[in-house]
Amino acid sequence: MIRPVFTNTASIRTRARWILQGGRGRVDLQVRVGLVTHPEFGPVLIDGGYGPPVTKAPGRSWALRAYARMLGPKLHELQSPLALLAAHGFDAEDVKLIIVTHLHADHVAYLAEFPNARFVTDGQVMGALQHGVFNELLPKDFAERQIDLRSYRLTTLPFDLGQGYDLMGDGSVIGVPLPGHAPGHFGVCFTDEAPLLYAVDTQWMLAAIHEDRCPGFPASLIADDRQAAAASVALVRAFAQAGGDVLLCHDPAQTQWDWVPDV
Repeated sequence: MIRPVFTNTASIRTRARWILQGGRGRVDLQVRVGLVTHPEFGPVLIDGGYGPPVTKAPGRSWALRAYARMLGPKLHELQSPLALLAAHGFDAEDVKLIIVTHLHADHVAYLAEFPNARFVTDGQVMGALQHGVFNELLPKDFAERQIDLRSYRLTTLPFDLGQGYDLMGDGSVIGVPLPGHAPGHFGVCFTDEAPLLYAVDTQWMLAAIHEDRCPGFPASLIADDRQAAAASVALVRAFAQAGGDVLLCHDPAQTQWDWVPDV
């Protein structure tokens, strides 16, 4: 059984109405990074989360400094990907594969810490590399270490979700294209007896999907393709209505898949 575990690398406080139609008050969004321990591939990470390269590394560009000031992430360094790995008996050198769902700063900050890893990305992100998505956060040889999601064989997903890409070769971990949020944005489906879809940034909060409360302006400005984003939300909602579990990167609720360190 392949069961993921997620850590929360940072919190971002924001107004609920900006990310959830009809939302009130403020919420602390999470920034998750996942870990799968596979019998053949060993520890496999999902994304690289937020970390010091975004908020306090020397030599940051003015654009990255402005980005960090605007969002104000509060780092949880005891819940970094490195801490998650250590708690499960691994270190950075053990990681040979990282699934990178897209290239936004809150998903890539720790990638440079893994010298032996290759990066599964949708091929569309290579264009984003050229147009700048804080390239300074990526390993200098990122392009050479990239594996195109679409090079994996197609396989059928649970609950009529369609087809995805078999990342482990055994049908246990499947990459699911969920376009709209960012170039090459995709989720990850775990096909256990109770299937879980990690839908990443399809929305910020599960209520937006389950209750059809997706926010409008200004949140809609972030979408790379609004029509595609709406179609991805509909796909995830159908998966949930058919009986699948859904997890998002930023939803503030603690879940059964979230790891909390002993302190």
